[in-house]
Amino acid sequence: MKGPKILIYDIESSHNALLNFDLGGKNAGYIPHHNILEERYIICISWRWYGQKKIHSVSILDDPKRFKKNHHDDYHVVSVFRDVLEEAEALVAHNGDRFDLPMIKARMIFHGIPPIPKCISLDTLKMARRSFKFNSNSLDYLARFLGFKGKMDNPKGLWINCWQGDVKAIKHMIKYNKVDIEILEFVFVKLLPYIDTYAINLNMFLKGARCPNPTCGSSKLEWRGHKYTKTAKYRRCVCKECGTWSNERTALKEENKITIVK
Repeated sequence: MKGPKILIYDIESSHNALLNFDLGGKNAGYIPHHNILEERYIICISWRWYGQKKIHSVSILDDPKRFKKNHHDDYHVVSVFRDVLEEAEALVAHNGDRFDLPMIKARMIFHGIPPIPKCISLDTLKMARRSFKFNSNSLDYLARFLGFKGKMDNPKGLWINCWQGDVKAIKHMIKYNKVDIEILEFVFVKLLPYIDTYAINLNMFLKGARCPNPTCGSSKLEWRGHKYTKTAKYRRCVCKECGTWSNERTALKEENKITIVK
């Protein structure tokens, strides 16, 4: 089945290096931007195209000359992933709308990298918050709650070691990042059948009546009853493959009109 190109991705970014008078108390709440000694950057990005097995990644280690000169330089990471984003027709990330994508764009504009086209976003954090009442909406919790492995354990001080240019730590971060892709895809697929609406209409990509779940798209639909609105009536169906409910986009024609005889 050919459908939209869905990109599942995740980034790992560094700390800012900054000055502060105190670790707690009244002086710790506000830090002026003048106190930033060095801006945060993206250590690595991992991604997988939905329906494919391979997980790809790019990191600051992939450009050795640039890394040797400045191990905080993420130009290569951002420029490579920018071209990947241009191919996507839908994006999947956990908190991607508020963090991952804005962070990528901030680094793009910093490096003078051309912008990307607008794209449909399927943010699993928003899905979890809007449609469910989980005890936690963290990716680690959702994966474990739904029956999958959780996030990879990390050694103490991993982010600090990465910031200091420790190659071993950066390689561990890449592995951690790739595991996040596995659990993100698992959570994404699990949540989708329970979501009321989809940002993608598969009928734009496929012919005939299809399941609206962009990870399914099956034509095995069973028509069950009707959906009523204030002004129209629609046939309702359930997907026999994934269990997603939907209804026809076109309302049924008015039946059994009552004619009033004067």
